[in-house]
Amino acid sequence: MADYIEYYGDASVDKNAPIVFETDNLRRNLLLGLPQKIKVYERLAEETLNDWSNCKADCKSLTDGVYAQKAECGDGAFFRFTGGGARSVIYDLGCICSVDGAKVGVLKEDSTAVRTPARICVQLSENGEDWQTVGEITNLVSEKESDIIRKEVNFCKAYKARFARFTFPVAVHVFIDQFELFGCRNGENGAEIVADTAENSDYPDCFCTAKQLGAKDVLLAYFCLEGKDPISKDIFLPHVAYMENGEIKDTLFDSFLFLPYVAFLYDRYDKRPLTKKDWQFYIDQQYLNGFNMDALEAAAEEVGEKLGIKDFKVSVFLSILYPVVKVKEFGVVDGKNLDFSLLEDRKAALKWLIDEQVKGFKAKNYKHITLNGFYWFTEEINYGDLQLLELLKYTTDYVRDMGLITTWIPYFHASGYDDWRHLGFDMACYQPNYAFNQSIPDVRLFDASKTAKLLGMCIELESGGTDKWNIERMKKYYAAGAITGYMKDAAHMYYQGGVPGDFYYAYKSDDEYLHSMYEDTYKFIKGVFDPETVKFNEEDLPK
Repeated sequence: MADYIEYYGDASVDKNAPIVFETDNLRRNLLLGLPQKIKVYERLAEETLNDWSNCKADCKSLTDGVYAQKAECGDGAFFRFTGGGARSVIYDLGCICSVDGAKVGVLKEDSTAVRTPARICVQLSENGEDWQTVGEITNLVSEKESDIIRKEVNFCKAYKARFARFTFPVAVHVFIDQFELFGCRNGENGAEIVADTAENSDYPDCFCTAKQLGAKDVLLAYFCLEGKDPISKDIFLPHVAYMENGEIKDTLFDSFLFLPYVAFLYDRYDKRPLTKKDWQFYIDQQYLNGFNMDALEAAAEEVGEKLGIKDFKVSVFLSILYPVVKVKEFGVVDGKNLDFSLLEDRKAALKWLIDEQVKGFKAKNYKHITLNGFYWFTEEINYGDLQLLELLKYTTDYVRDMGLITTWIPYFHASGYDDWRHLGFDMACYQPNYAFNQSIPDVRLFDASKTAKLLGMCIELESGGTDKWNIERMKKYYAAGAITGYMKDAAHMYYQGGVPGDFYYAYKSDDEYLHSMYEDTYKFIKGVFDPETVKFNEEDLPK
C-alpha cells in the first residue's frame, strides 16, 4: 500500500545543512521559486496517486508566483491535494531570514467537492527541529459556489527562521495556487524561535479514552419513529448485562446514546424542517412511561441487584437536533415564534431543546442512570451553513457550562472530521463505515484506527446485519481493535441498527455462528477478544 514516502519522498528537513547568513533587507516573498517537501498524515488511496488528484512534491506551482485566474479546479495554477487527512508543506529558505507574515490562495468549488481547509497553521524553525507556531490563516470562507479566497496573516513580530511549515487538513480535495512567506533574507533582527511546548492537540496520536469520554462502551439506542415500538426493559437487559440462557452473568455496555431514527430527521438526504411540536414529541418519547429511558433504568436496576453491585449505574448521552435554516416558524420559545434564518433564534431553539431534555431527566429522578453529555446528530459539518460554526460554539459552550460534554460521530472522511476540536466538541468518535459495503477492503479498519489515534478520537464499531457476511465483518472490527490497540486503549461506540438490534438477535439466536457475535462482543468489551480467530485478506492490509 502506498504512503507519502513512496509518493512524496522523505519529508524530513536537512538539519545538518550549514547555517547561512545574508545582509539583504528587502522585504519580499521568501518562497518564490523554492521547492517543497510534503508530509501526509494518512495513507493515500491508490486511486489518488496521480497528477490530477495529488501533485507530486517536485511540482513548482505553489511557489512560482502564478495566481489562478479562474475559480475552477481545471485552472492549471492550482497545486492539488486529495485525501490523506492532512498535509505539512515544508520549505528550506536557504539562509537565516527575518520572517513576518504569510499568504495563501485557496479554491472553493462546491460542485467538485474542492473545499477550503478550516485553518492553515504556519510554523517556523531555525534548525528544522524546534518549531514555533507563529500564525494561523482562518476564515477561508465564501458564500459563492466557486471562489478563490486569498488570506494573509501578519505575525506579531518578525522571527529568525531558516525553515517554514504550513499544516492544514485535507478531508477531500484542497487546491492551493500559492504559498507566500514575507520578510527579508537578513535574519539579524528577527526574534529567536521559542519552540512550542504544548503537545500538538490537533494530532495527539493517542485514542480518546474511557476516562475522557466518561464511558467505555456506548451503544446507540434509536427510538422515536412512527411504526417502531419503543424500547422495553427486556430489550435493554441483554445490552446492559452479558447473559447466558436468560441468566445475567456480567455487565456489558456501560453507556447508551439516545437518538432518533434517521428517518425522523431526514427525508432521504434532505433534513426535514421539523418544528417545536416535532422536537417536543421527540423529548416526550425519550421519557415515555415504562419505555426507552425508563426501561434502561429498570434494566440497570435488575443487573445491579443480580450481580450484587451496590449503586450500579450506566450513563447516557442525549441528542442535539439540527435547526434547519428554512424553518421560518419553529414555534414559540420565551414568547417569540422562532425563525431559523436568524442565528439568535437557532441558538434559542437549541438552548430550549437542551434545557427541556435535562429538565425531563432530572424530573425522573433516576437512581441507576447518570447524564454524561450530548451528541450532535449530523454526521458531517455543512460549511455552507455560514451560521453553523458560531452555532456550534454557542451550543458546545452552553453544554460545558452545565458540567456535561459534547460528542460527535463523523462518518469516514466526513466534512470536518479532522477539525472536531476546533468545532467545539469535547470528544469525537470515528466511523470506519466498513460494515455496509462488500467492496471496502479490510485495510479500511486499520486506516480508520490510525486516523482515530492520530486525531485523538474513539472508534465506532458497526454491525450491518445478522447474515454470515455481516457477522464476519463485525468480528473483523474486533480483531482490528485487538491488533491496533483500540480494543483496550480507546473508548467505543456501537451501531447495530434499530432496536431490538443485531446484538439482541444474536443473543436470542440458536444459530451457533450468529450467537457467537454476541459472545465476541462481550470478549471485546472485556478486552480479551482473540484476533487469531479472524482471517483478514492479507493483500488488503497495510504493509
